[in-house]
Amino acid sequence: MAAFQTYPMKTTIFQGLKLALAISALFASCKRETSPPDALGTGANAQAFSVAAGTFQNPVIPASQNPKDPQIMRGADNNFYLFHPNGANYKVFSSPDLVNWTAVTNSCFSKPTGSFWSAGTFRAGGKYLLYYTHVKGANNRTIGVASADAPGGPYQDANASLVVKQKANGEYTPVIDPSVFQDPADGKVYLFYARNVGQGADQLPDLRVVQLTADGLNTIAGTDQPVLTISQAWENINIEHPLVYYAPNAAASRRYYMLYNGSGGALARYAIGYAYSSSPAGPFTKAAEGSTPGLNPLVRQDPAKGIYGPGSPNTVVDDAGVRWLIYRIKTTAGESWSDRAVCVDELFRNSSDQLIVTPTKGTTQNAPFFN
Repeated sequence: MAAFQTYPMKTTIFQGLKLALAISALFASCKRETSPPDALGTGANAQAFSVAAGTFQNPVIPASQNPKDPQIMRGADNNFYLFHPNGANYKVFSSPDLVNWTAVTNSCFSKPTGSFWSAGTFRAGGKYLLYYTHVKGANNRTIGVASADAPGGPYQDANASLVVKQKANGEYTPVIDPSVFQDPADGKVYLFYARNVGQGADQLPDLRVVQLTADGLNTIAGTDQPVLTISQAWENINIEHPLVYYAPNAAASRRYYMLYNGSGGALARYAIGYAYSSSPAGPFTKAAEGSTPGLNPLVRQDPAKGIYGPGSPNTVVDDAGVRWLIYRIKTTAGESWSDRAVCVDELFRNSSDQLIVTPTKGTTQNAPFFN
C-alpha cells in the first residue's frame, strides 16, 4: 500500500485575509449551493497524504501516486471514496474532507481479460455500484456494473453488458466514461456516457443518456438518446467524461448542469466545459465559447501555474453550502498519460447562473468544510 508524503503548509493571517478579500471581491455576486453532496463510503487505515487543518494546496493527490481519471462517491460513514483505473484493476482512495486522502486498495475489482478506463459510482438498495469501462480491444469498449457491500469492495459483476453497442456486421461502437445521476425531483436514475471517442472525424463522438432501473443494474428500453455533440473549437476532436448535477436554486432552465471534457486526454489543451438544461434527459445548451470567466471551456490549461489538461470532473457540496470541483490535471505540457494529479477547487455560480472555476496549484486556500 503506497504511503503519501506529507507536505507542511504555512500561511500568515495577513496572507489569509488578503486571499479572502480578493476572492470576495471577485465573486461577490456568486451563489452558494444548498443541495447535499452525492452519496457513498468505508475503508481500511493507511498512511495518508495530509495538509494543515483548515487549509490546503493542490494537488491533493500528487502525480507520484499515479491517480488517473478520478470518480468520487460518498459512503454511509460520510467518508469520500475516489476510484480510478489502474490497468486491469480499480484503485481506491478515501478521505473525510476531499483534501486528506488515504490509499485503501490497489484492486477493488478486476476481470481475467482486458483493462479498465474511467468509472462511475452509485448507491442503491444498500449496495455500492461501480460502473466500469471495460476495454477488450481497439473499439471493443463496453460498460458494465459491479456491486459490493462496502465502497472499497471487493466488487462482483452484476451486469457485464449494461451498455454494449454493436453494429450489424459485428463490429463494436466504443462506449466509455459512465457516470450516474439520480434526479432529486422524481427519483429517476440516469446513466451518462460517451460514444465513439477516438474514432476520428468520420465518426465524431457524442455524449448520451439512458435511464436505469431503480436498482441501477439495467437500462430501460427506448430511453437511450444523445444529449451533446461537438460544436465548439476547443473540443476538437473528442467530447467525453459527462457528469450531471442538480442546482436547486438556479433558474428553472439551468437546474441541471453537465460538466464534460473536450479534446484529447493526454494533451495539455484538454479542458472541462459545461452545459445546462431544465431536465436531466436534455436537451442541454452549452455555455458560449470564449476566454472570459463563465464561458467555455470552464477549466483550461494555465501554463504559468503548471496546470495542463484538466479533466474527469466531479462535484461535491460541503456542509457550508460551497460546491467544489474535484478533477485531474496533467503536470507536464507534453503529450503523456503518466503525469496526472488530483485537484480540488471551488465551483462558483454567478448571478447569471454561469459557472466559474479558478484552477490552483501550490496556493494555500481554505479547505472544504465538513462537520
